[in-house]
Amino acid sequence: MFTIDNLKGHEVRIKLFYLILSFIFLFIPLSILAETMSELIWNNGFYYKKGSKIPFNGIITGKIHGSFVNGKKHGKWTRYYNNGRMFSISNYYLGVKNGSFITFSKNGQYIEKGKYKNNLEDGLWLRFFENGKINYKGKFINGKKTGVWVRYYYNGQLEYKGSFKNGKKEGVWEFYSSNGMKYNEFSGIYKNGKKISKAL
Repeated sequence: MFTIDNLKGHEVRIKLFYLILSFIFLFIPLSILAETMSELIWNNGFYYKKGSKIPFNGIITGKIHGSFVNGKKHGKWTRYYNNGRMFSISNYYLGVKNGSFITFSKNGQYIEKGKYKNNLEDGLWLRFFENGKINYKGKFINGKKTGVWVRYYYNGQLEYKGSFKNGKKEGVWEFYSSNGMKYNEFSGIYKNGKKISKAL
């Protein structure tokens, strides 16, 4: 039976060692080799490992965890607080934010939830207070606020409600103080982001 012990001579053992090492690097992709973000530099739109002229391909570990393809962030990325709890989850496609985006408080509560499309906010976005209550909610289209948006104070009282069109206030808007008093100074009808008449 053939075993390493049967091999004779130091030279043969060395050759066998390098042969095994070659097979490891041949069949195991380079991307499994972990790095930390501090070992990388950003240059002209790409990430490189310090001292290298080749865009980085690999995995980042530590408080920031994610992968790079040809020097670009790609796939799921996560960030962590010092206490080990998750801070955020984001998704990239070759350096461009695409997909869900979530942030958390240090105690694990949701802070913000939404989606990106080609680096721009898209669809429904929600932000929460640390007590779990909604701070604001509304929709984006291509990074611009659209449709009805509402925002609340920490005590749950409505702060404002109104609509956006192409990122600008449009139509009837209502603003309130934290104790429920209506702010007539700001409430009213808006057009292209400007108030054109008083509250109804």
